[in-house]
Amino acid sequence: MISFELNARANKLLAEQKARAEKEKARLEKERVLAERQRARELAREAEAQQRRLQQLEAEQRAKDAEFELREANRGVFLRLELAALPADEAAVAAKGVRRSKDKIILPPSAGALLMNQDASRNGAMLFEVALPAAASVPSLPTAPATTSAPSAAAATTTTSAPNTSTSASSSTTTTAGVPGRTHAGVLEFTAPEGCVLLPRKVAQSLWGRLDAVPQGSVVVTYVLLPKGDYVRLQPMSHGFHEAMGDLLKEALEAEMMTLSTLSEGDWITVNQPDDGKEWPLRVQELRPGAAVSVLDTDLAADVVPSLEAEEYLARWEEDQRRQQERLAALAAERAEQEAAEAASAARRQAEAAAAAAAAAAEREALQQRLAASLPPEPEAGASTSGGGGGGGGGGDQVFTCAFTLPDGTRVLRRFAASQPAQLLFDFVDSRGAGGWARGSYRLVTRMPRRVVEPASASAASASALASAEGGGGAGVTLAELGLGVGGGSEAFLLEALEAPRAAAGVEGADGGSSMEVCS
Repeated sequence: MISFELNARANKLLAEQKARAEKEKARLEKERVLAERQRARELAREAEAQQRRLQQLEAEQRAKDAEFELREANRGVFLRLELAALPADEAAVAAKGVRRSKDKIILPPSAGALLMNQDASRNGAMLFEVALPAAASVPSLPTAPATTSAPSAAAATTTTSAPNTSTSASSSTTTTAGVPGRTHAGVLEFTAPEGCVLLPRKVAQSLWGRLDAVPQGSVVVTYVLLPKGDYVRLQPMSHGFHEAMGDLLKEALEAEMMTLSTLSEGDWITVNQPDDGKEWPLRVQELRPGAAVSVLDTDLAADVVPSLEAEEYLARWEEDQRRQQERLAALAAERAEQEAAEAASAARRQAEAAAAAAAAAAEREALQQRLAASLPPEPEAGASTSGGGGGGGGGGDQVFTCAFTLPDGTRVLRRFAASQPAQLLFDFVDSRGAGGWARGSYRLVTRMPRRVVEPASASAASASALASAEGGGGAGVTLAELGLGVGGGSEAFLLEALEAPRAAAGVEGADGGSSMEVCS
């Protein structure tokens, strides 16, 4: 008993020790997994931080490269500031009597000091790219000025000049323009509050792309050198601009150009009508030699294209025409699909009719063969037998010739015995095709005198009973009983339709034939 208890306690102790060992092993494994996960997270954070450092270094390097390229393009001058945009007091600007003030911004004094320290005035008039932060981009590399093209006959040539303009640069810089959120401007003075830039109405309209735009948020101002423009294409917003300006168009454009320092593709400018001062907004569609140009001391060839309203009307008309063409194409496709379906249906019906006709022809041919095989042998000419079951005429069984003229003009002959059933006449005619008429759809008629042999199924029972009573053995009405072949003469039959003739159906009656009835 004591030994049993000791063994039980020893076993329990071993089990507890084993459980504690497994629990400790699981704890250590869990700690190892957690440590590995923590190490993986640390490595991931380090890799992410390293990636951010690399990206920051790359961004800094790109900024340095961009600054270097911009300095090279601007002859050693670099200025790029993000400033808060505020509206300029145009009345105060106008009071100062500055001629080209429509697109001149006012910068803070610190910007002027930076430019003076770089001797920016040696490059001539200071011009700037003004862009929304999302649209700000690095200017492109310098490009050579394009050759001035001769204006068209409809072009208006404007001449602008600046008496105090310095010598222009030997190379020009083309900045990315012609997209929303970017324009160019000159500078009026450096008196704006620090961290701010004052924008005139024309710059705000071009920058935000709306005629009612009000400066807000921040903008990026970058010093640039621009090529002198030689061509501009303008588009009025409203219909009637050309008619309102008339011969004063060139004068009005020249007056507007004298109020500007720069032009950018996508800009909005306002042309005043000389006679009544009405303002006409025009959009800059195209510039040469670049997408942004200086209009200081240069001649511009200008084209004024149809208005936006006319363009939109033309676009709507073209859209209507396109939709009309699409509708016509859809109707044509629907009609073609319908015709194809109708043609397929007609072909299917034709094939079904042809198959039905072929089946009917085959069945009719089979019927003709069965009827031909069922006919008794043709009696010899001049043969005559005594007795016979013919009745009516007594004496011998006369053999006579029957001629049948079929509806298709065919004429067939065969000899019959007077004691034979009259049904053999129809069986013979049907075995020869009946001229295309269906079995049971016609009667046989003689002309002189007129006698009619009817396939009257309604009288079949009475005719069969009559034949049986007279010793016919149920064989049906005989030719002698119909008064045919009397004296061994010949008979001539025509086929006469019971109703409107119909095509041969090739279907034999359920009883294999039809009873006959004679009318005289």
